Amino acid sequence: MTISSITTSRTYLTRQLSELNDLLGEKTTQLARGKVGSTYGDVGDRRLLDIQLTQRVSMIDTYQQTITVSNLHLETLNMSLERLEDIRQDAKSAIDTNDFILQDDGQTQTQSRAELLLNEVLNIMNTEVAGFYAFGGTDAVSDPVATIDAILNGADGLDGLKTVMDEYAQANLGASNTGRTSTSALTTNYAGLVPTDSTFTVAEDAAHDFGFDISAVTSTLTNVAITGPAAADPDSFDVQFTGQPNLGETITVELSLPPTHTDTISIELTAAANNEEEGTFVIGADLEETAQNLRDALATEIEHEAQTTLRAVSDEWASDEFFSTFAGEEPQRVDGPPYDSATALTGGGSTTVAWYTGRNTSTTDARADKNAVVDTNLTVNYGVRANETPLKELVQTLAAFVAADFSGATQVDEEYYNALSTNMRTILHPPGVDQSGIVDISTDIAVAHRTISMTSDRHVQMKSSYEGTISEIEGVDKDQLAAEILQLQNNIEISYRASSIVFNLSLSDYL
Repeated sequence: MTISSITTSRTYLTRQLSELNDLLGEKTTQLARGKVGSTYGDVGDRRLLDIQLTQRVSMIDTYQQTITVSNLHLETLNMSLERLEDIRQDAKSAIDTNDFILQDDGQTQTQSRAELLLNEVLNIMNTEVAGFYAFGGTDAVSDPVATIDAILNGADGLDGLKTVMDEYAQANLGASNTGRTSTSALTTNYAGLVPTDSTFTVAEDAAHDFGFDISAVTSTLTNVAITGPAAADPDSFDVQFTGQPNLGETITVELSLPPTHTDTISIELTAAANNEEEGTFVIGADLEETAQNLRDALATEIEHEAQTTLRAVSDEWASDEFFSTFAGEEPQRVDGPPYDSATALTGGGSTTVAWYTGRNTSTTDARADKNAVVDTNLTVNYGVRANETPLKELVQTLAAFVAADFSGATQVDEEYYNALSTNMRTILHPPGVDQSGIVDISTDIAVAHRTISMTSDRHVQMKSSYEGTISEIEGVDKDQLAAEILQLQNNIEISYRASSIVFNLSLSDYL
């Protein structure tokens, strides 16, 4: 053997030993990491599938992060809406039409209970979860709903609900508290000292939506002629006596109520020998005296209805305008002063407290305000605005009832209280409606929550499946790998021994 052959053998053995060491290091690393390699190139011809599945797992992780946050929001909304629905039902009991008991502060006991409920409603509507205001439509930087004091009394130079209700009351009742109507004095003609006919007129003051609108007049009164009402607005009717009516005969006046003038009230008066019973007028000594008695009785009844029924309707109208701000709608104020002779409304956005300051863009679907992308081509919407009609009505009824003034403690105040409480209860639970609007919103949120939960479960299953396949592609058989490492160790040991023999050869040994 030549010296060059010896050198070549040494080089070959050194290279082989180095390769074995490298392979042992690679196998040891694979065993420690449980993967065939650190790059996609190490997995062979299945690397494209491996990359695709890894991307899908990464996307699922991103979706799951969104789902975690959304679930927190939705669970908060669910609990909040459930409580608001409970408050709606409690409010029906709190606004008790038969519980007119004034306290020392001028409020009724029912108003105090309603105020407590209103405070809780406003606090719930300002619920915040990690920068998300549940009833603000979308992420906001401040409470979307004003405080109870600002809503009722105004703030920062802007008017609150009490001021708006007072202006509407003036516009609807008029200066004389007769619902913007007037009842004229008698006009009587005589034959000597004997009256031959006597007439009075009931008339509206102008063409507008405020106050009463004369709808119809019917009569069974003998010797009494009714002229009008006509179809035009303003309207009026004349009552002319040409003789005495008979006992028990009646006259009925129907007055429609603002703002739509579709609902009416009826005032019925019956000819009687005395006025011991309500709803009667006395037949006097002659037709003039009888006409005066009917005129006075009718004027009194109109004024009474104005200060009770009409006042309650006015409060409902005012509160509806104050709180109706959904999708950028502007609250409407009475165009005054003066208010008691006003004939129109005007925009009040710049002069009225904004009770809701959350997201309020023009939309027909508040759910779209907040959304979560939880899967490919699957977006779940769950925005809620405090000024949506069902929620607005809850705030409106409680606030209007609390803002009303019954402190006079008169019979008229009590009847006004009864009328307003009845109206507010009707808003809270309209006749013929089995399910409230708050429940409808809650159902939307529950569906969104269910959708997200089912999507999350599907993600967990798919991720497990993907990760199993990835593990098969990238993973190693540890038992086989351990056997291979043991074989390599043996080979290396043998190689070391062979190498040591070769490396220890010298020229003298060879010769």
